[in-house]
Amino acid sequence: MLILALDTAWRTASAALCRDGEILAYREKDSEMNHSKTILPAAAELLAEQGLELDQADVFAATTGPGSFTGLRIGAAAVKGYAWALDKPCAAVSTLESAAWAAREYEGLLCAALPARQDEFFYAFFENQEGEIRRLTEDKVDRAENIAEEIRRRGGIPWLTGTGAEELLEVCNGGETQVRLAQGCRQNAAAAALCAWRQAQEGKLTDCHGLKPSYLRLSQAERMKQEEINRQKTEGKAER
Repeated sequence: MLILALDTAWRTASAALCRDGEILAYREKDSEMNHSKTILPAAAELLAEQGLELDQADVFAATTGPGSFTGLRIGAAAVKGYAWALDKPCAAVSTLESAAWAAREYEGLLCAALPARQDEFFYAFFENQEGEIRRLTEDKVDRAENIAEEIRRRGGIPWLTGTGAEELLEVCNGGETQVRLAQGCRQNAAAAALCAWRQAQEGKLTDCHGLKPSYLRLSQAERMKQEEINRQKTEGKAER
């Protein structure tokens, strides 16, 4: 089984090819969020390097969130387009689960984290046993101090992985929470491809219609709209 995976969830975009659980090729580029101009050429170059055509891929995978709203939409749109045109299945990979797979060399408890702005992080807990990643919690969003408290309640000393790992490490080190840094580990297309391979083995693939971004929070426009609705409701009650 050949899998083509894309990751556009954050500043660095990447593409990877995976055959039967082994990474064949990988490419990444710090595109400064300009993924619409970089991710498709990167995928085409990977295929050409391996002497492969796009229609030889059996599964198309994308990190679908959480992450940059625009980045997630670009990656998801590319994979949905591939899958629709070629009538192939898709794998929707949690960005946090991809970060956990990127740290598969670190045994034990993993805490995957990405910056969520507004002094918050997207995060989730996983367990790594001999390179097998098992999810312990759903993807969530919260402030760093609350995540540190959850780590203390959970017990153990987790490895931090993902784009937000170093920032969360600083917060935890400033308090009483013991954590370790999975050095250099973050979400990427190679890790997403391995996660997609697992989904394929477990019969959890979807199609182009079922692959959708998962934002975990409202966009700025949606937040502003909701704030305006709440303001109008408050003013209406005050007038009565």
